[in-house]
Amino acid sequence: MQESNSAGKSIESYCGRCKVNLDHTIMTMAGEAVAKVRCKSCGSTHKFRGVVDALKIPKPRAKKAGGETATAQIIWETGLAEARGRERDYDMAAKYRVGDVVNHSTFGKGIVMKLFANKCEMLFKDRERLMASTN
Repeated sequence: MQESNSAGKSIESYCGRCKVNLDHTIMTMAGEAVAKVRCKSCGSTHKFRGVVDALKIPKPRAKKAGGETATAQIIWETGLAEARGRERDYDMAAKYRVGDVVNHSTFGKGIVMKLFANKCEMLFKDRERLMASTN
């Protein structure tokens, strides 16, 4: 005879926090199906995941960041070739114009792309950065 599940009884489920199948307490039921369980080990409450469901849990994917850096570098190289402004060292108290080439002590050469109130957007080899200025 099959054992019926009800709230308060124990059941084995996959715990997302512990990353293993452990003993859980049934918290809620949806008709005849177990809906939510609480892990007896860590105390977290989550959806019921049976032993079969634990095999289907997706693994985290590696992040791809190479394309964004390559695109910024191509735009940076093109911008340097087309830059007509004067080249100078970065200073937070300086005023800049669009197209100026700036030498930054940490980020290297950059090009002023946009101007804002007391800030400017500069494109460096790796990415765009918002920098302080007195515009």
